[in-house]
Amino acid sequence: MFWGAWALAAVLTAALTWWLLPHLRRLKGATVREDVPERHRLKAGTPTLGGVAFGLAVPISAIVGALFAVERSSLPTVSVCVGAMVSFAALGLADDWAKLQRRKGWRTQPKLAAQTVLALFWTALGWRYRPDDLPFLPTWAAFLFSVLLLLATVNGVNIADGLDGLAAGLTAIAALAVALTAMQRGHDAAVVFALTLCGSCCGFLIFNRYPAKVFMGDTGSMALGAGLAMAAMTGGATLPFLVIGAVFWLEQATVVLQVAYFKWTKRRWGEGRRLFPMTPIHHTFELWGWREPTIVAAFWGAGAIAALLGVLCR
Repeated sequence: MFWGAWALAAVLTAALTWWLLPHLRRLKGATVREDVPERHRLKAGTPTLGGVAFGLAVPISAIVGALFAVERSSLPTVSVCVGAMVSFAALGLADDWAKLQRRKGWRTQPKLAAQTVLALFWTALGWRYRPDDLPFLPTWAAFLFSVLLLLATVNGVNIADGLDGLAAGLTAIAALAVALTAMQRGHDAAVVFALTLCGSCCGFLIFNRYPAKVFMGDTGSMALGAGLAMAAMTGGATLPFLVIGAVFWLEQATVVLQVAYFKWTKRRWGEGRRLFPMTPIHHTFELWGWREPTIVAAFWGAGAIAALLGVLCR
């Protein structure tokens, strides 16, 4: 029955995305940042806000799965995961809508502040439903670590959403690994929720794989990041998730290092210098001449290796 939740999420997401596409095409479509490879200019106008499908399909599939695939006592845990995902989807939707209306989204500081408030709220609300998988940390440190992990995952998935199918594929792989890890530990609610995330990403990839017919936008990437982190934390997979999510951390780290190094060299020598040709790191591979599908396949492969290593963690 666990896999029934996966199948329901995949079918629902594919159907919702197919239904949404004509409506999304009436909007202005995605804007393309200036600091990306030239070939991305061709993607301007591609429908965005496809992540709305996640915000509808995953809650329905997860709740149905909790009611029929496992005991109803798992419903509160699933509900907290769903609530976190939907609230971050709403934040992403507000940012996407601002981009469509003003060609510019929220500034970094207000967005991060809103994310932090949501992360604190949902970590606190879900604390009673998560196993004690960080026994070596005092409660306050475990709580702070969980908040930071939620924020890092939300932004890691968001940053990885830069090539057709990249973020959706990586999330599907990571969610499957989280589900298997939670299954090993006997946390059925997290298994159901993680499998719905995986299934939803697979359904979305029908339209998001290269060449993408629709983008998930911040609506989708923030929702997936929040859902993935909550599934890991409620499934007793917090530490394995540090390995499972390695590609997300790599993408995020290259951006942070690039910005920090640029600012430091500008202060020191009056001219900013770069560590990488372009970040996130997947854009560097584009500048090196790699084809987009090749980069995505390579990153999926790296994500699969990280996922396997994470599942094998004890």
